Amino acid sequence: MKKENGDRFRELYLHWWSENLKSIPEGHVDLLAGLFHQCTLISTDNGDVDPWVSLHFERLEDEGGLFRATAAPTVDFERWTNGSAIALIIALQFFNERQQHICQVCGLLGGLHCPSPDVLQQTEGALRCRFRTSEHANDCP
Repeated sequence: MKKENGDRFRELYLHWWSENLKSIPEGHVDLLAGLFHQCTLISTDNGDVDPWVSLHFERLEDEGGLFRATAAPTVDFERWTNGSAIALIIALQFFNERQQHICQVCGLLGGLHCPSPDVLQQTEGALRCRFRTSEHANDCP
């Protein structure tokens, strides 16, 4: 992740920021921002300014270095509504699963590697994604 994005997250979401998130791919920054934003909405929708969850991030080396986010409630369960609980589950699921379908470079849909014309290269008359290995080159858009 670019330094300015890390600085912005650290400033806006200090209670969820973790230094290991600096290694999240730049293309996945919007996914992280969405997760942080949704977690903020959960507490503000319930009239609170303090976070209702703590977030934990684990880097999955066996899955290409993607991250898995988990959450733990920090307020009593009696304060949670069904909608808040479901919103948290959906936000975590979206972050965790969507990383596999979003380019790590530009953030476009199309897999971990870029389908964007900006990062494609011309090879033997055919456009191929320069981030895919040769074994996956035929899968490139």
